[in-house]
Amino acid sequence: MKIRQIFIGLIMCLAISCQQNQESALLKEIEQLETTILESGDATKEKDAAKALVEKSTEYANKFPDDKATPTILFKAGDVARGSKDYGKAIQLWGQLWRTYGDHPKAPMALFLQGFTFDSDLRDAKMATKYYNDFLKTYPNDSLAIQVKQLLQVVEISPEDLVKQFKSEQ
Repeated sequence: MKIRQIFIGLIMCLAISCQQNQESALLKEIEQLETTILESGDATKEKDAAKALVEKSTEYANKFPDDKATPTILFKAGDVARGSKDYGKAIQLWGQLWRTYGDHPKAPMALFLQGFTFDSDLRDAKMATKYYNDFLKTYPNDSLAIQVKQLLQVVEISPEDLVKQFKSEQ
C-alpha cells in the first residue's frame, strides 16, 4: 500500500513540475513576442509576432485560467490585437477578461476598450453604445464612468460633424 502511495505522489509531483515548466515556457514565449513588438513600435509592422502573441496568450489563458498573470496577459493581447488591426480579436480578449475576472483592476478598462474600439475603429455606434451602457451598469463608480457618459452623448455624431460643432461653438 505504501509503495502505491509513493508512486501516486511521484506521479503528481512530476505532473505539477511539467505544468510549471509548460507555464514558464509559454510565459517566456509571450515575453519574447512582446519585446519584438515593442522594439518595432508598431504591431502592424510585426503582424506575425502579433498574431503569435495573441495565440500564445489565448493558449495561456485557457491552460492557466487561475494564474494571477492571466488577466494582464489577456489585456496586453487585446492591445496587441487592436494595434495590429484585428479588432474582433481585441474585443473578444477584453470581453474574456472582464467577464471572467470582473474584479481585476484591468477589467473596467477592458470593457471600456470594447466600446471604444467599436466607436473609434469600427465606427459601429450601435455596438459602441451597447458596450458603453454595459460599462455604466457593471462599473458605475469607476473613474472612466464620466468619460463613458460623455462618449454616449456623441457616439451617434460623426467625427466630421463633431469638429464642425466644436468650431461653431467657439
